[in-house]
Amino acid sequence: MHILTFETTGARASVACIDENGNVFDEESEIAMSHLQSLMPMTESLLKKNGLAAEGISCVAASVGPGSFTGIRIGVSTARAFAQAMGIPCVSVPTLKSFLYNAGGCKGLVCPMLDARRNQVYGGAFAWDSNGGILEVVEGGAYGAGEYLLLLRQGMAGRGISDAVFFGDGADACRGEITDWQRSLLDDGARVAVAPESARFQKASSVAKLALKLCREGRQSSYGELMPMYMRKAEAERKLEAGLLTLKGL
Repeated sequence: MHILTFETTGARASVACIDENGNVFDEESEIAMSHLQSLMPMTESLLKKNGLAAEGISCVAASVGPGSFTGIRIGVSTARAFAQAMGIPCVSVPTLKSFLYNAGGCKGLVCPMLDARRNQVYGGAFAWDSNGGILEVVEGGAYGAGEYLLLLRQGMAGRGISDAVFFGDGADACRGEITDWQRSLLDDGARVAVAPESARFQKASSVAKLALKLCREGRQSSYGELMPMYMRKAEAERKLEAGLLTLKGL
């Protein structure tokens, strides 16, 4: 079994392939925001370098969001088209949860924060339970930075967790807020860190590892069921609705 995986929710697109034993190989674009131009050439290069043909792919996975709306659409559309053309199933991979595999041997909370603009972040908090399942301490969603950090503090206190590692470009954008929040936890003995740059951002290899876990749990779907997970409306949709509401008010 080989799962082909697309990650396009962040600034740099990447593609990976993983086999049933968990062996994974990947490629990442060197140019930011070049998803449309680079995704398929990277895919072709990845398969060729590793002696695989499209016919050897048994499942295709996509990081479905949250993240860049345009990037999500590119990744999901590419995965759907590939799955439809090859007659194979898809796996929908929640972007935030994939950071568990960025974290390596992290024993505390994995806290992805993606910059959602408009003073918001897409955030969540996750850890592994004793059975290898995923424990969701803060539900993935769109939050104000202060709201997210408050929920995180409550979740850590409620579960007796003292360590937290932040991931994502939101951790960069909200570094000041995280520092202030960390100082407020000093009396609780909490250990807080921002992941190193090499592990901080979205990776197709991590998405592939979560996709393999989901496949083993029977979580495949048809290409028509693979859908984006935006977590909030696009700016254009909000403006359109506001305009329509204004017109109705007239």
